[in-house]
Amino acid sequence: MKFTADSVIFHRMTVLLQIMALFFLMAAGFALGKSKIVDSSAIRGMSNLIVKASLPALIVMSLQKPFTKELFRESLKTLLVAAGFYAGIIVISLVAARLLRVNRKKSGSIAFSLSFSNAAFIGFPVITSILGQEALFLTAIHNIMFNILAFSLGILVIAGDFAGKQVDGEGRKKLALPIKSVFNINVIATLAGFALFVFSITIPHALALPLTMLGGLTTPLAMIVTGAMLARTPVRAVVGDWKLYVVTALRLVGWPAITALALTLAGVEGQLKYITIIIAGMPAASNTSLLAEVYGGDTDTSSSIIFMTTLLSVASIPILALALA
Repeated sequence: MKFTADSVIFHRMTVLLQIMALFFLMAAGFALGKSKIVDSSAIRGMSNLIVKASLPALIVMSLQKPFTKELFRESLKTLLVAAGFYAGIIVISLVAARLLRVNRKKSGSIAFSLSFSNAAFIGFPVITSILGQEALFLTAIHNIMFNILAFSLGILVIAGDFAGKQVDGEGRKKLALPIKSVFNINVIATLAGFALFVFSITIPHALALPLTMLGGLTTPLAMIVTGAMLARTPVRAVVGDWKLYVVTALRLVGWPAITALALTLAGVEGQLKYITIIIAGMPAASNTSLLAEVYGGDTDTSSSIIFMTTLLSVASIPILALALA
């Protein structure tokens, strides 16, 4: 019995050290951003490198598993749970934003921030640290729903009045959903990797090795870039609005707690349950302010929520990790 207790303590300490290592990299990125060693152009370049190269490579290699009927069933179950998760979280996020009694534009940005977390940029490294590399298979499948919903229904949410900036021939606003964004390179990588899994196609070692090395860049680069992004946001612009603290508390504490309860009641257990809870507790999605800019949302509010939730996740994520370890 003593051995079991010691093993649990050792595992939790290992997870905590891994999480703290991630935030050490974030702190390094913050310092590099403040000192201008990593400037805006470097942040943009590294972000593109992560999103368009290293993360797709990580996803493809994480799906390199021998096909089994059990794993295939788990994949379908993951899609079903992810669909239910996002459906529920979007509804309660819309309600929460309305209860805060803010204007339409601000409400849309708040609702989107509460609905969609930083599932890939920060979520993938955190899930790897807590659950191990093998958890990335189901995480990549889970993330398909994020991409489909964030760039379709999510745009309707952030626009507030369900209209984008484009107008038709009669001068009326219309919504143009970015199909290319829905089927972005990470979704394509997931679908391609899943096809390789289903047909039991193994990537040759000569190609798998560089892809593995490229994917390995994702975690350290993502945390460094996140820290550098934080360094660009003026703290005084966000600390005075109490509603941002409410949104942050819901995003980092309320949603993972509600998700854990809902999944338990639904009978979802194991790795899938932990993956969904972790995704629910991540900071606001980094593309929130970009979509707000394009589709008429409140960019100042979006940027402030990204900053606040990312900054305070330094405290919430280790607690979440220990609770799940």
